[in-house]
Amino acid sequence: MTVYLWALYRPRIEPKRGFGDLGYLIRWLERQKLPGEAPSDWVVMLLKVAESDGRSVYVHDEGGPDQWTLTLSRTGVAALPRC
Repeated sequence: MTVYLWALYRPRIEPKRGFGDLGYLIRWLERQKLPGEAPSDWVVMLLKVAESDGRSVYVHDEGGPDQWTLTLSRTGVAALPRC
């Protein structure tokens, strides 16, 4: 498994950052209760498909009142198996 870094940006709210594998990102997104969010696994799938140079960006409701942005960066580090 690969480790990813991500950041969630929302207007007037301090950015939230995290790291882990894509399964962890899906669970993390579900806990954020974002407005108008597509299912978290879809958002992560779109980020993964858009990843070309190890980075990708997902923007929800660009320019609208519920805008939020999620960035994803591949670290190149393999995740350790969980015990």
